[in-house]
Amino acid sequence: MARFLVGLLCGAALCAGVVLVGGVSWLRSSSGCWGRCGDGTRCVDHHCLAAAPSHAPAAPVHAGRHHHRHSGDSPSAPPEITLHPGDEKMVAQGDSLGRAEHVDLTAAGDDGKELEQEDLDRVFHPSQPSIERCITDALGDIPLETGRVEVAFRVERSGQVSRARVTAPAILQRQGLTHCVRAVVDALRFPGSGGASVVTYPFELK
Repeated sequence: MARFLVGLLCGAALCAGVVLVGGVSWLRSSSGCWGRCGDGTRCVDHHCLAAAPSHAPAAPVHAGRHHHRHSGDSPSAPPEITLHPGDEKMVAQGDSLGRAEHVDLTAAGDDGKELEQEDLDRVFHPSQPSIERCITDALGDIPLETGRVEVAFRVERSGQVSRARVTAPAILQRQGLTHCVRAVVDALRFPGSGGASVVTYPFELK
């Protein structure tokens, strides 16, 4: 009986050894690296190799401020201009014109006569496109649907323009309208007369 128990125990131990050896053999064949590979590596043929990098989409990067545009707007479209209170108020800039002088029939200059309207128009009308261009440039994209610009100047006896004054909406004056118009008017030369004349020409904005 004792031999039987010893034989039984030896048989059990032998079986356990076979199971253990078989288990070790199975573990070795399944991993091969015995847990030596760390994070970011993987076991290939008993060697630890770096794992292939994953290609996850990068997080979006937001740089600067985004401006929202309506569909159809071009990237270079200028910002819309908004009129503010006082922009349409008529403002006069330039010189004080004084009063027209009485004609001195004894004075020199074209028989001392007073300049007629047709004399003034004959000289002024060729300059109108230049003045209109001054107004157009100052107006730009400003949404003035209606308005008025008055160009006034003083013609001395010699026919030279000595003073000029422009009355227009304030927003146009801020765009340099008077400076532009005055450069045109100062270059005009009228016939000589017996007295100084003060002339005003209106321009309607439509």
